[in-house]
Amino acid sequence: MSLFKLKTLFENLKTCDTWSIQLLKIKTSKKNGTSYIGREITLNPRGKLCEFVNEISDKYTNSEKGTLSSYSDVIDYDGSAIGKTVYKLSIDNSLINDEYKSLIKAVALPDTELDPLGLSPQAYLLNGKSFIDNIEYPVKLISMQRPVTNLNHKFWGNKGSFTEIRNKVLSLKPTIDVAIFDNSIYLLTLSGENLFNMERSYKAVCSEKIEEIKKYNILVDTDEFANIAQTGHNPRKFISFNQNRLEHLKHKDFRIRMAKKFSIPLNQDKFDTTKEGCSEKIVKLLCNKGMVDPFEDCPVEVAGSKQWS
Repeated sequence: MSLFKLKTLFENLKTCDTWSIQLLKIKTSKKNGTSYIGREITLNPRGKLCEFVNEISDKYTNSEKGTLSSYSDVIDYDGSAIGKTVYKLSIDNSLINDEYKSLIKAVALPDTELDPLGLSPQAYLLNGKSFIDNIEYPVKLISMQRPVTNLNHKFWGNKGSFTEIRNKVLSLKPTIDVAIFDNSIYLLTLSGENLFNMERSYKAVCSEKIEEIKKYNILVDTDEFANIAQTGHNPRKFISFNQNRLEHLKHKDFRIRMAKKFSIPLNQDKFDTTKEGCSEKIVKLLCNKGMVDPFEDCPVEVAGSKQWS
């Protein structure tokens, strides 16, 4: 999916006049994973929802300052956090597959009885259709901006007398964090990760890969490596873990060569993870964050990488 096609999708949001809107409650737990409650609502007067969708379309596709014009690329999700990049995942990606199925089920069977203002929703979802290359696609647009708020220090007035507004109100911002269509999920902002509780997913991937690395007997202290690899931003780096690099590192000569190239300390023929900074360098090397500058022939850290073309 190119940025041009993404822009076409947003431009053609205006062709649909059957939009619906739901408030989303997202619940996460270690025992039950991620679940959702969808509460369908109605905006008045009639036509107000389509008017709101048209505003979103204009905001993202305006020829002079449209939000989509500020993006540089659409790439497969790899755990990196490069600004102004749209990240794409297939709906059957293991990182989000269970959560996606749960979300779609909740949206298909929305609650109609819950008090929407008492639901404390974390997001809202727009359900409609759009066209790309004359093909109509069902589209779901999700904003992770909390849609229900308290108006602190807000008053309504009547002839100079102002009364405090104490009730909760629905406040919809024309900001989209996730677009779902054509069996793919597009993260327009990293707030979209929260929709699918992706932190849980990449921490699970991290733990799995650490156990795999331990089997190769290339580290002096595997526990120290595990402690470092599971802290800070390191777990998300494992989304782009390169198994082929690990296979290469099991060979002593290759491992010694990489240690010299990337200044990774060795103890005899193993990476000395007892030394400060060693574990971080190994994570970068195995997760496609460590590359070699072709001109200077020296190691450099990169936020993300893809096949040269």
